[in-house]
Amino acid sequence: MNLAGFEKIAPSLANPLILVGFGLFLAYGIHWQLMKSGLLEKVTQKDSGLIIRLFLRYGFWLALVLMLLGFGLQFSDIGLSAWNSYMQKEKVVAVDAGKLARKMVGPLQGQLEAKDEQIKALTEAITALSKANAPTKDINAALRALQQGDTKQAKAIFAQVLKTKEAEERTANKEAAAAARHLGALAYMNNPQEALIYYRKAVQLDPDNADGWNQLGNLLYRTGELAQAEEAHRKVLALAEAHQDKMEQAVALSNLGVVYQTRGELDKAEEMHRKDLELNKALGRKEGMAQNYGNLGSVYYTRRELDKAEEMYREALELDQALGSRQGMAEDYGNLGNVSFTRRKLDKAEEMYRKSLEISEALGLKATSANQYGNLGTVFYIRRDIDKAEDMYRKALELDQALGRKEGMAATYGNLGNVYKTRGELEKAKTLLKQSLSLYQEMGAMQHPYAKTVQQWLDELAQ
Repeated sequence: MNLAGFEKIAPSLANPLILVGFGLFLAYGIHWQLMKSGLLEKVTQKDSGLIIRLFLRYGFWLALVLMLLGFGLQFSDIGLSAWNSYMQKEKVVAVDAGKLARKMVGPLQGQLEAKDEQIKALTEAITALSKANAPTKDINAALRALQQGDTKQAKAIFAQVLKTKEAEERTANKEAAAAARHLGALAYMNNPQEALIYYRKAVQLDPDNADGWNQLGNLLYRTGELAQAEEAHRKVLALAEAHQDKMEQAVALSNLGVVYQTRGELDKAEEMHRKDLELNKALGRKEGMAQNYGNLGSVYYTRRELDKAEEMYREALELDQALGSRQGMAEDYGNLGNVSFTRRKLDKAEEMYRKSLEISEALGLKATSANQYGNLGTVFYIRRDIDKAEDMYRKALELDQALGRKEGMAATYGNLGNVYKTRGELEKAKTLLKQSLSLYQEMGAMQHPYAKTVQQWLDELAQ
């Protein structure tokens, strides 16, 4: 057997078929030559039988066939494409899930704690997407779309996971619930009602998962379903206490405090916020402490205990400045503006509101911006600059409507109603004041101090 010219075919051995065929060709060819030369003792038909003849006859020809087939594929575009695809399988693109989640959350608002929880939920969803049981090209397409803010492809993958796992019934409930939570986190970005559907499904499938209840509670609060929000956060608190998870307890207490505060149940709200503050101090969570001080300040402000309120707000501001939390600072400046406004220091109040608004707009914080537009509107109203007041209230309402924030919308409808009342446009005033009260009623927050003010204005019009 002559191997001259081997260097000419060597590059082709990268093809697996050619390589295998060449190996068989060498093995059988060498044995055949040895037998022909007499160096190997000839075996009798009795000893070798059919097996030897088959090996020698068909093995040699099999090698040649494989080599010829390999050479054919080597020069076939289809063969090359298939082989290259096999050798260079597409890999899932590397994504910093936390960074992408923060980018996606961007202007989404609510309580500071809720925003952090949404980032956490999205981070988990993006991480799970990278490991999903789906074609790699589909996962990569979904990840690239998420970087552009498009959640459709990612939701499609999780919807398929949810469907598959639900079909497996109880044995796969936890996996189905996880897929539902990921769908909820993605839907939260632009469709809170859709997100509610998925989070409700998640807690139904896995009722012992605190994350599902927590996100459900946050969404229910955002959409003004306060009784259901309380129930969800109570469930989180019970699970956290059962697992002795102090961090989760702190989150639940904070959220419960906000629910009670919105309802006007100030004693309950203060109790929750103080318990939360104790936990955060024990945990060394300065971010949580800053939020607690701000919430306690709002309780005192509502009671018109202005000195205590200002003290709490300044504690919050000091912590947020030390932490470099510009979002927290925006909240704090707005709260301090409220104290100055109530003391009728309108110039100082306007200064604080504008500081808050500047930061909020720079960060894309729509809810905080809405609050400050509303506050500035009231400053202008007190100065009897009614047109500017209405302009500010309209800007606040536009933002709150986009966010679906019933609490903000209720307050702004009341403010606009008061503007029309002042102008003597009484029918428009009645319509707006009734819209305000209707929203407070939907939220179960008729004890809120501002709801009582709106009712008083409406009563005055009826006289």
